[in-house]
Amino acid sequence: MGILIFVVLYGFGNGLINTFNEFFEDDATNTFFVFPGRTSKPYKGYKSNRQIEFDNSDIADIEESFPLFVEYISPRVDRSGMVKYKNESNNYTTRGVSESYQFAEKTLIMKGRYLNQEDIKDKAKYAVIGRLVEQDLFNNENALGKYIDITGSAFKVIGVFQDEAGDDEERRIYIPYTTRQLIEKNTDKINQIVIGFKPEIGYAGAMTFERKLGEFLREKKFIDPNDQRGFFIRNVADQLKQNQQFAGVLQIIVAFVAFGTIIAGIIGISNIMVFVVKERTKEIGIRKALGATPKSVISTILLESVFITTISGIVGMIRELPC
Repeated sequence: MGILIFVVLYGFGNGLINTFNEFFEDDATNTFFVFPGRTSKPYKGYKSNRQIEFDNSDIADIEESFPLFVEYISPRVDRSGMVKYKNESNNYTTRGVSESYQFAEKTLIMKGRYLNQEDIKDKAKYAVIGRLVEQDLFNNENALGKYIDITGSAFKVIGVFQDEAGDDEERRIYIPYTTRQLIEKNTDKINQIVIGFKPEIGYAGAMTFERKLGEFLREKKFIDPNDQRGFFIRNVADQLKQNQQFAGVLQIIVAFVAFGTIIAGIIGISNIMVFVVKERTKEIGIRKALGATPKSVISTILLESVFITTISGIVGMIRELPC
Protein backbone atom coordinates (compact mmCIF):
# COMPACT_ATOMS: atom_id res chain seq x y z
CA MET A 1 0.00 0.00 0.00
CA GLY A 2 2.89 2.36 0.80
CA ILE A 3 4.51 1.79 -2.60
CA LEU A 4 1.14 2.17 -4.32
CA ILE A 5 0.58 5.57 -2.65
CA PHE A 6 4.17 6.61 -3.42
CA VAL A 7 3.78 5.79 -7.13
CA VAL A 8 0.43 7.60 -7.32
CA LEU A 9 1.62 10.79 -5.59
CA TYR A 10 4.93 10.94 -7.45
CA GLY A 11 3.04 10.40 -10.70
CA PHE A 12 0.81 13.37 -9.85
CA GLY A 13 3.92 15.52 -9.38
CA ASN A 14 5.38 14.50 -12.76
CA GLY A 15 2.00 15.00 -14.39
CA LEU A 16 1.84 18.56 -13.06
CA ILE A 17 5.27 19.39 -14.51
CA ASN A 18 4.31 17.86 -17.87
CA THR A 19 1.07 19.86 -17.90
CA PHE A 20 2.96 23.12 -17.38
CA ASN A 21 5.41 22.20 -20.14
CA GLU A 22 2.58 21.32 -22.57
CA PHE A 23 0.81 24.59 -21.77
CA PHE A 24 3.87 26.63 -22.76
CA GLU A 25 4.97 24.42 -25.66
CA ASP A 26 2.21 25.80 -27.87
CA ASP A 27 3.92 29.20 -28.13
CA ALA A 28 7.59 30.17 -28.27
CA THR A 29 9.07 30.62 -24.79
CA ASN A 30 11.68 33.21 -25.82
CA THR A 31 8.97 35.85 -26.17
CA PHE A 32 7.83 39.14 -24.62
CA PHE A 33 4.26 40.40 -25.03
CA VAL A 34 4.11 44.15 -24.36
CA PHE A 35 0.69 45.67 -23.59
CA PRO A 36 -0.10 49.39 -23.20
CA GLY A 37 -1.81 50.59 -20.03
CA ARG A 38 -2.70 53.76 -18.16
CA THR A 39 -0.23 55.77 -16.12
CA SER A 40 -0.82 55.97 -12.37
CA LYS A 41 1.51 58.92 -11.71
CA PRO A 42 2.03 62.37 -13.27
CA TYR A 43 5.39 62.86 -14.99
CA LYS A 44 7.11 65.72 -16.83
CA GLY A 45 3.94 67.74 -17.20
CA TYR A 46 1.77 64.76 -18.17
CA LYS A 47 -1.18 63.93 -15.95
CA SER A 48 -1.83 60.56 -14.37
CA ASN A 49 -4.37 58.13 -15.86
CA ARG A 50 -2.98 58.85 -19.35
CA GLN A 51 -3.61 56.10 -21.92
CA ILE A 52 -0.35 54.87 -23.42
CA GLU A 53 -0.42 53.99 -27.11
CA PHE A 54 2.06 52.06 -29.24
CA ASP A 55 2.69 52.84 -32.89
CA ASN A 56 4.90 51.69 -35.76
CA SER A 57 7.80 53.89 -34.66
CA ASP A 58 8.08 51.88 -31.43
CA ILE A 59 8.75 48.72 -33.48
CA ALA A 60 11.58 50.40 -35.40
CA ASP A 61 13.06 52.02 -32.28
CA ILE A 62 13.14 48.74 -30.32
CA GLU A 63 14.84 46.93 -33.22
CA GLU A 64 17.41 49.70 -33.53
CA SER A 65 18.08 50.00 -29.78
CA PHE A 66 18.37 46.28 -28.93
CA PRO A 67 20.04 44.50 -31.88
CA LEU A 68 21.94 42.14 -29.54
CA PHE A 69 18.73 40.93 -27.88
CA VAL A 70 15.98 40.97 -30.52
CA GLU A 71 15.60 37.97 -32.83
CA TYR A 72 12.26 39.11 -34.31
CA ILE A 73 9.52 41.61 -33.52
CA SER A 74 5.93 41.95 -34.63
CA PRO A 75 3.07 44.33 -33.93
CA ARG A 76 -0.36 42.90 -33.21
CA VAL A 77 -3.72 44.50 -33.88
CA ASP A 78 -6.72 42.41 -32.80
CA ARG A 79 -10.24 43.01 -34.05
CA SER A 80 -13.43 40.93 -33.94
CA GLY A 81 -16.05 41.01 -36.65
CA MET A 82 -18.27 39.16 -39.06
CA VAL A 83 -16.55 37.08 -41.75
CA LYS A 84 -18.55 35.80 -44.72
CA TYR A 85 -18.13 33.40 -47.62
CA LYS A 86 -21.11 32.90 -49.92
CA ASN A 87 -24.01 31.94 -47.63
CA GLU A 88 -21.84 31.07 -44.61
CA SER A 89 -20.83 33.59 -41.96
CA ASN A 90 -19.49 33.68 -38.43
CA ASN A 91 -17.81 36.03 -35.98
CA TYR A 92 -14.01 35.62 -35.78
CA THR A 93 -11.01 37.42 -34.36
CA THR A 94 -8.77 38.88 -37.06
CA ARG A 95 -5.20 39.56 -36.03
CA GLY A 96 -3.07 42.08 -37.89
CA VAL A 97 0.55 40.93 -37.63
CA SER A 98 3.87 40.89 -39.48
CA GLU A 99 5.49 37.86 -41.11
CA SER A 100 7.57 37.07 -37.99
CA TYR A 101 4.51 36.49 -35.80
CA GLN A 102 4.44 32.93 -37.08
CA PHE A 103 7.49 32.14 -34.91
CA ALA A 104 5.80 33.44 -31.75
CA GLU A 105 2.69 31.30 -32.20
CA LYS A 106 4.49 28.30 -33.75
CA THR A 107 1.82 28.33 -36.47
CA LEU A 108 1.88 25.28 -38.76
CA ILE A 109 0.84 25.93 -42.35
CA MET A 110 -1.35 23.16 -43.76
CA LYS A 111 -2.02 24.73 -47.16
CA GLY A 112 -0.55 27.63 -49.06
CA ARG A 113 1.76 29.99 -47.20
CA TYR A 114 2.04 32.49 -44.37
CA LEU A 115 2.30 36.27 -44.72
CA ASN A 116 5.63 37.62 -46.00
CA GLN A 117 7.47 40.95 -46.11
CA GLU A 118 6.03 41.88 -49.50
CA ASP A 119 2.49 41.44 -48.18
CA ILE A 120 3.29 43.78 -45.29
CA LYS A 121 4.98 46.33 -47.54
CA ASP A 122 2.22 46.31 -50.18
CA LYS A 123 -0.58 46.35 -47.58
CA ALA A 124 -2.04 43.38 -49.41
CA LYS A 125 -5.53 42.14 -48.68
CA TYR A 126 -4.40 38.60 -47.98
CA ALA A 127 -5.61 36.35 -45.17
CA VAL A 128 -4.26 33.21 -43.52
CA ILE A 129 -7.17 31.40 -41.88
CA GLY A 130 -7.35 28.75 -39.20
CA ARG A 131 -8.27 25.15 -39.94
CA LEU A 132 -11.66 25.53 -38.24
CA VAL A 133 -12.42 28.75 -40.10
CA GLU A 134 -12.03 26.82 -43.35
CA GLN A 135 -14.19 24.04 -41.95
CA ASP A 136 -16.91 26.46 -40.81
CA LEU A 137 -17.10 28.63 -43.92
CA PHE A 138 -16.01 26.38 -46.76
CA ASN A 139 -17.22 22.94 -45.61
CA ASN A 140 -15.44 20.52 -47.98
CA GLU A 141 -14.33 23.22 -50.42
CA ASN A 142 -10.64 24.22 -50.67
CA ALA A 143 -10.26 27.75 -49.29
CA LEU A 144 -7.01 28.63 -51.11
CA GLY A 145 -7.48 31.38 -53.67
CA LYS A 146 -11.03 32.15 -52.54
CA TYR A 147 -12.16 35.58 -51.31
CA ILE A 148 -13.76 36.13 -47.93
CA ASP A 149 -15.53 39.23 -46.65
CA ILE A 150 -13.96 40.50 -43.42
CA THR A 151 -16.19 43.22 -41.97
CA GLY A 152 -16.91 44.63 -45.41
CA SER A 153 -13.49 44.17 -47.05
CA ALA A 154 -12.61 41.36 -49.47
CA PHE A 155 -9.49 39.32 -48.59
CA LYS A 156 -7.90 36.53 -50.61
CA VAL A 157 -7.12 33.36 -48.65
CA ILE A 158 -3.44 32.49 -49.21
CA GLY A 159 -2.98 29.93 -46.44
CA VAL A 160 -4.63 27.64 -43.91
CA PHE A 161 -2.94 26.93 -40.58
CA GLN A 162 -3.34 24.67 -37.60
CA ASP A 163 -2.39 25.32 -34.00
CA GLU A 164 -1.90 22.79 -31.21
CA ALA A 165 -3.50 25.19 -28.71
CA GLY A 166 -6.93 24.05 -29.85
CA ASP A 167 -10.18 25.33 -31.28
CA ASP A 168 -9.90 28.95 -30.15
CA GLU A 169 -6.57 29.49 -31.90
CA GLU A 170 -7.74 27.70 -35.04
CA ARG A 171 -10.68 30.08 -35.35
CA ARG A 172 -8.45 33.11 -35.92
CA ILE A 173 -7.52 34.92 -39.11
CA TYR A 174 -4.15 36.57 -39.72
CA ILE A 175 -3.83 39.58 -42.02
CA PRO A 176 -0.98 42.10 -42.59
CA TYR A 177 -1.00 44.68 -39.80
CA THR A 178 -0.39 47.40 -42.40
CA THR A 179 -3.60 46.39 -44.15
CA ARG A 180 -5.52 46.61 -40.90
CA GLN A 181 -4.07 50.08 -40.28
CA LEU A 182 -4.99 51.13 -43.82
CA ILE A 183 -8.59 50.04 -43.33
CA GLU A 184 -8.74 52.03 -40.09
CA LYS A 185 -8.14 55.38 -41.81
CA ASN A 186 -4.42 54.74 -42.38
CA THR A 187 -3.55 54.89 -38.68
CA ASP A 188 -0.18 53.71 -37.34
CA LYS A 189 -1.47 52.55 -33.94
CA ILE A 190 -0.95 48.99 -32.71
CA ASN A 191 -2.48 47.11 -29.76
CA GLN A 192 0.48 45.06 -28.71
CA ILE A 193 4.16 44.42 -29.41
CA VAL A 194 5.46 40.83 -29.61
CA ILE A 195 9.23 40.45 -29.25
CA GLY A 196 11.23 37.27 -29.68
CA PHE A 197 14.61 37.47 -27.97
CA LYS A 198 17.63 35.43 -28.99
CA PRO A 199 17.62 32.07 -27.13
CA GLU A 200 21.38 32.16 -26.62
CA ILE A 201 21.11 35.05 -24.14
CA GLY A 202 19.53 32.60 -21.68
CA TYR A 203 17.24 33.29 -18.75
CA ALA A 204 19.54 35.86 -17.13
CA GLY A 205 19.87 37.71 -20.43
CA ALA A 206 16.09 37.67 -20.88
CA MET A 207 15.59 39.26 -17.45
CA THR A 208 18.18 41.92 -18.28
CA PHE A 209 16.49 42.60 -21.60
CA GLU A 210 13.10 42.92 -19.89
CA ARG A 211 14.52 45.50 -17.46
CA LYS A 212 16.26 47.52 -20.19
CA LEU A 213 13.18 47.38 -22.42
CA GLY A 214 11.05 48.71 -19.57
CA GLU A 215 13.44 51.58 -18.97
CA PHE A 216 13.51 52.39 -22.70
CA LEU A 217 9.72 52.47 -23.06
CA ARG A 218 9.24 54.56 -19.90
CA GLU A 219 11.69 57.13 -21.19
CA LYS A 220 10.19 57.16 -24.71
CA LYS A 221 6.59 57.41 -23.53
CA PHE A 222 7.30 59.85 -20.67
CA ILE A 223 6.25 57.47 -17.91
CA ASP A 224 7.49 57.82 -14.32
CA PRO A 225 10.32 55.29 -13.70
CA ASN A 226 8.40 53.96 -10.68
CA ASP A 227 5.07 53.69 -12.49
CA GLN A 228 4.32 50.01 -13.09
CA ARG A 229 0.96 50.56 -14.79
CA GLY A 230 1.92 52.54 -17.89
CA PHE A 231 2.51 49.30 -19.77
CA PHE A 232 2.90 45.61 -19.00
CA ILE A 233 5.47 43.09 -20.18
CA ARG A 234 4.54 39.43 -20.15
CA ASN A 235 7.80 37.48 -20.11
CA VAL A 236 6.92 33.94 -21.19
CA ALA A 237 10.37 32.62 -20.23
CA ASP A 238 10.00 33.98 -16.70
CA GLN A 239 6.48 32.58 -16.35
CA LEU A 240 7.67 29.17 -17.52
CA LYS A 241 10.57 29.16 -15.06
CA GLN A 242 8.34 30.22 -12.16
CA ASN A 243 5.78 27.52 -12.95
CA GLN A 244 8.50 24.89 -13.29
CA GLN A 245 9.94 25.94 -9.93
CA PHE A 246 6.50 25.78 -8.32
CA ALA A 247 5.84 22.35 -9.82
CA GLY A 248 9.30 21.16 -8.68
CA VAL A 249 8.70 22.30 -5.09
CA LEU A 250 5.27 20.70 -5.10
CA GLN A 251 6.76 17.47 -6.40
CA ILE A 252 9.33 17.48 -3.57
CA ILE A 253 6.53 17.96 -1.03
CA VAL A 254 4.49 15.16 -2.61
CA ALA A 255 7.56 12.88 -2.66
CA PHE A 256 8.23 13.66 1.02
CA VAL A 257 4.64 12.74 1.95
CA ALA A 258 4.86 9.58 -0.15
CA PHE A 259 8.19 8.63 1.41
CA GLY A 260 6.66 9.18 4.84
CA THR A 261 3.89 6.78 3.85
CA ILE A 262 6.48 4.11 3.02
CA ILE A 263 8.21 4.69 6.37
CA ALA A 264 4.85 4.32 8.11
CA GLY A 265 4.35 1.06 6.22
CA ILE A 266 7.78 -0.19 7.33
CA ILE A 267 6.97 0.63 10.94
CA GLY A 268 3.65 -1.18 10.55
CA ILE A 269 5.40 -4.30 9.21
CA SER A 270 7.91 -4.10 12.07
CA ASN A 271 5.13 -4.00 14.63
CA ILE A 272 3.42 -6.95 12.97
CA MET A 273 6.67 -8.95 13.02
CA VAL A 274 7.17 -8.13 16.71
CA PHE A 275 3.68 -9.40 17.40
CA VAL A 276 4.35 -12.52 15.30
CA VAL A 277 7.55 -13.22 17.23
CA LYS A 278 5.74 -12.76 20.53
CA GLU A 279 3.00 -15.21 19.50
CA ARG A 280 5.59 -17.76 18.36
CA THR A 281 7.60 -17.71 21.59
CA LYS A 282 6.81 -21.37 22.31
CA GLU A 283 7.71 -22.42 18.75
CA ILE A 284 10.99 -20.53 18.89
CA GLY A 285 11.73 -22.05 22.32
CA ILE A 286 11.16 -25.58 20.99
CA ARG A 287 13.38 -24.88 17.95
CA LYS A 288 16.16 -23.57 20.17
CA ALA A 289 15.79 -26.62 22.42
CA LEU A 290 16.22 -28.82 19.33
CA GLY A 291 19.47 -27.01 18.52
CA ALA A 292 18.44 -24.06 16.35
CA THR A 293 20.91 -21.18 16.57
CA PRO A 294 19.81 -17.57 17.21
CA LYS A 295 21.03 -16.73 13.68
CA SER A 296 18.70 -19.27 12.05
CA VAL A 297 15.73 -18.05 14.10
CA ILE A 298 16.37 -14.40 13.15
CA SER A 299 16.88 -15.39 9.50
CA THR A 300 13.50 -17.09 9.42
CA ILE A 301 11.69 -14.03 10.79
CA LEU A 302 13.52 -11.67 8.43
CA LEU A 303 12.82 -13.93 5.45
CA GLU A 304 9.11 -13.81 6.18
CA SER A 305 9.12 -9.99 6.46
CA VAL A 306 11.11 -9.58 3.23
CA PHE A 307 8.74 -11.97 1.44
CA ILE A 308 5.65 -10.04 2.58
CA THR A 309 7.21 -6.67 1.66
CA THR A 310 8.33 -7.90 -1.78
CA ILE A 311 4.95 -9.38 -2.69
CA SER A 312 3.13 -6.24 -1.49
CA GLY A 313 5.50 -3.96 -3.42
CA ILE A 314 5.05 -5.95 -6.63
CA VAL A 315 1.26 -5.83 -6.26
CA GLY A 316 1.42 -2.07 -5.63
CA MET A 317 3.48 -1.43 -8.76
CA ILE A 318 1.43 -3.79 -10.95
CA ARG A 319 -1.74 -1.91 -10.04
CA GLU A 320 -0.14 1.28 -11.42
CA LEU A 321 0.78 -0.23 -14.79
CA PRO A 322 -1.35 1.02 -17.73
CA CYS A 323 -4.00 -1.38 -18.91
